[in-house]
Amino acid sequence: MNITKVSFDGQTFLLDPDQNLSETKRAIVSAARDGSDFVDFRTIGHGTVSLLVTPHVPVRIQIIDRTEEQIDRMQAEPPPIDASEWKEWDY
Repeated sequence: MNITKVSFDGQTFLLDPDQNLSETKRAIVSAARDGSDFVDFRTIGHGTVSLLVTPHVPVRIQIIDRTEEQIDRMQAEPPPIDASEWKEWDY
C-alpha cells in the first residue's frame, strides 16, 4: 500500500490513506502563493495537523510503499514528528 510522507521544515508526517493528496497539494500551493495560510490534513497516528505554510518553508512529498502490518504499527506507535529521529525509526 502506498503512503504519503510529507515533510515541512524538519517535521515529517504520514498522511492518512483517506486524505486526498491532490487537494492537499493544491492547498499547499495556494497557501504559498497567497503569502501564507494554514493547511489541515489527517495523519497516521497524530490526528489532524494544521500547519502554517509560507513561501519560505520547503515542503517535500514522497510516496512510500508499506504493508498493512506496517501501517497498523504506525497507527499504534506513531513515528516521531521530528525528521532527525526518523533515522532510528524503521518504517
